[in-house]
Amino acid sequence: MPSSLLRRLLPWLPTLLWLSVLAAFSTDVFSAEHTGTVLWKIMHAFYGGISDRQFQALHFLVRKSAHFCSYGILGMFAFYSWRATLPAYPRWTPRWSGLALLLTLAAAALDEFHQSFVSSRTSNPRDVMLDMMGAVFFQVVIASFTSLSSSARRRKISSTSNK
Repeated sequence: MPSSLLRRLLPWLPTLLWLSVLAAFSTDVFSAEHTGTVLWKIMHAFYGGISDRQFQALHFLVRKSAHFCSYGILGMFAFYSWRATLPAYPRWTPRWSGLALLLTLAAAALDEFHQSFVSSRTSNPRDVMLDMMGAVFFQVVIASFTSLSSSARRRKISSTSNK
């Protein structure tokens, strides 16, 4: 493989690996029935008696939090992949975030489509919305931190040049 091609593909490695993790999460192994069994054992080991109603609420929150965070992480990886692929002067551009969000939307929609064919899974468009909320949240965090670090660097440069 030519080194230039390898240099272009390398920034996409985390994104591609995370897409593989998400594809694994979409299988029967990570269905509510299977994750519920594991979570039930953990909760009873640490907290003893928990009612079925409390457990169902906790299980729902854990699963939906996983959607939010896992697709937020995908959006973050995609942002940095696009940033390496389409370099520009600023540390953040709406183009990179927009492309990361499009990639996340495609992955989330395909994930739910795939789940419609897995008998132990359910497909829900609301999960795509939750996935996108996680991705947008991570993009806002990235934009905020890159803007803060850029403005701090400018202040430091201007204060040293005024001395």
